[in-house]
Formats: sequence, structure tokens, C-alpha cells
Amino acid sequence: MNVKRAAVLAALAPLLSLLTAAAPAPPAPMWPAPTDVAERVRAAGLTMLPAEGVVMHIHSRLTVYAGGQRVTVPADLGIDRSGKEPRYSPLHTHDTSGTVHVESPRWEDFTVGQLLTEWGVRPACTGVVDGRAVAGDPARIVFRDGSRITLRCR
Repeated sequence: MNVKRAAVLAALAPLLSLLTAAAPAPPAPMWPAPTDVAERVRAAGLTMLPAEGVVMHIHSRLTVYAGGQRVTVPADLGIDRSGKEPRYSPLHTHDTSGTVHVESPRWEDFTVGQLLTEWGVRPACTGVVDGRAVAGDPARIVFRDGSRITLRCR
């Protein structure tokens, strides 16, 4: 190896070590899932079920931003795994994809406000459903099958 090449590699070594270093761990969730699931479900006016309901079964997609940053919708909102068998709110999440499951033993309206209560957060937000701005309190938005709901919060 010639001297010039060795000098260039020596100069680049710190940069190369930065580029090949392990990525930092992702930050903790901005709004983590609560630990008092059954209490949060009751606060939302809902009842825990021994299994997911099968009469009403729909899915909506919820995307949340706070201060311009995307907020991860936590897995297991409305699912209490503290006992031997899980118990379910009719309104819940299974993963962090933003898919909200409404699986109820009867047809009724379930709202964004109920999910936020289960989550234990009540941010000041504006709402958009399927690309259209919603007037008023976005907590009143009703989940509909296939709807895409976006909350932009401060």
C-alpha cells in the first residue's frame, strides 16, 4: 500500500467507524400503553369480554402525529393480559400498525375518544377521515370499516 493511500484510509477511519456502528435503540414510545387496561376500558364506557366479539367485526387505520412527529399507536390497547386468559375490549389493537379492531357482540358506534380513553391520553388534536378534515372534536369520530383516521396533535 502506498503512503498516499494509507493517509487517506487513516483520515477516513473515524467516519467509517461511525457509518458501521450499530444503530441506536429506538426511543421509548411517546405515549405508551397503560398498565391499568380494565380500568381504562371502564373509563371509556366499555366492558371487558372473555373473547373478541363476532357480531360486529371492522377495522380502521389510525395515524397520530404530535408536534409533527409520528406517534406509535401501542399494541394491546384494550387487551388485558394480566390474567390466565386475555380479556378484550370490543375496541382494541393487536400490534403497532395503527389498525384498530372493533370486535363486538353487537353493532354500535365506537369512537376515537373511547380509544384515546383506553390509551390514557387526551391530546388537543384536529382530525382527518379518509382525506377530509373533520369539524369539531375528533374524539367524536366514529370508527367505520376501512376508514383511515389521522389525528394531528399539539
